[in-house]
Amino acid sequence: MLGNAILLPWNFCITAETYWRYKLRNTTLNDSNYAHSYQDDGGDDGETSLTQTPLQASFMPTFVLVSNVFSTAFFFVTSFIVKRISEEVRIYGSIGASFIIMLLITILTFVDTDSWQEEFYVITIISSAILSMCMAITQGSASGLAGLFPPSCMATLMSGQALAGVISSLARIVSLLVYEEPIVSGFIFFSISDVFLISTLLFYLYLRNMNYYKNIKNDIALINKNEVTDRDDTDEDGEREARKMQLKDSMWTTYFIVFRKIWTMGMTVCLTLFITLAVFPNIVIYITSTLPESRWTEVFFQPTITFLLFNVGDVVGREITRWLRWPGPKGWALHLLGAARIIFVPLLMLCHGEEKSFPTIFYHDAYYIVINLLFSISNGYIITLTFIYYQTLVNDDELEMGGAIMVAMVGVGLVAGSLISPALVVLWTSV
Repeated sequence: MLGNAILLPWNFCITAETYWRYKLRNTTLNDSNYAHSYQDDGGDDGETSLTQTPLQASFMPTFVLVSNVFSTAFFFVTSFIVKRISEEVRIYGSIGASFIIMLLITILTFVDTDSWQEEFYVITIISSAILSMCMAITQGSASGLAGLFPPSCMATLMSGQALAGVISSLARIVSLLVYEEPIVSGFIFFSISDVFLISTLLFYLYLRNMNYYKNIKNDIALINKNEVTDRDDTDEDGEREARKMQLKDSMWTTYFIVFRKIWTMGMTVCLTLFITLAVFPNIVIYITSTLPESRWTEVFFQPTITFLLFNVGDVVGREITRWLRWPGPKGWALHLLGAARIIFVPLLMLCHGEEKSFPTIFYHDAYYIVINLLFSISNGYIITLTFIYYQTLVNDDELEMGGAIMVAMVGVGLVAGSLISPALVVLWTSV
């Protein structure tokens, strides 16, 4: 549930692209004609018959950019405050704030914003920034918490994050099947997010009352207490004041000590996501089916083969780590395997696509399906292994901070991949 809470609201905000376009539409057009223009393609290419307004054209790029910048910044903030602010405050606070923001977004689906579209635009972008900050704090805190428990718990958290993508992809496909109006679709998507966030808060409250959770937390607290007691016993009275002064700088020292221990795992997860975000989704959305033109090729190919298949493969890859963990944490095999995923960039760019200048070698849909499935499974598998293996490289009292640092490296990979993808799009169309 924590894994779902991290990404589900953001995924649904992206999935509701047709809703945002409707809210920011040219209000002089007839609503029924406007909505109908999106029913044939799910909102991806609906602007072929309509001229986008400036607000429509800039909304999604701005939404994604703001989200990435704020989430990455707060990935690092979380890694620094993990020892200063208690876990329950961070998780309760971030999920609670996420719920308030999503509730506001849900309420706005009922509000006629046609006469104040600019203000609605600004409110939504600010909401995305706050939502991303909360997401980053939840992810860093949940990863640090899972790091205190056995590796299977970390695998479950990672699978929950990937499952959020599956849920949003299925919701989009169902929306296309039933021809939901943009407002109705947006309301359904956002309401599902609200329910998940409230459920997560309740499940987290239940978790904190479990004896298993209490025993783990008590063991970590006892380790920290013994370390402080040992230092106090060996210090003279005059040295204790100096010790208190040193504690102010000890957080930075601990941070860099932990980072040095896990930097290889952090760089591997960063590289893995860099490769993934370089082509997904900005490149793969241009890949098209070679089958005869039909509703499948025009409407359902991308939502099903590109997005749903990727998200399902990502979940499968993360779940595989419950039974198979190869390569191990020692040596460079895992890191080389992560770097080898760079091969998927040219493989995907060599798949079939309309209006492309880049060469096409893999014409049949089957090639793209196999490549995309291997691409997604390897993504989930390697990311989860790095999060499991970092636990073996740090002391028990460093697990929580280590998890937060790993999440910060995730943010670096996401931003780096997002920055390189526009260059690959240019390469796709101009070679």
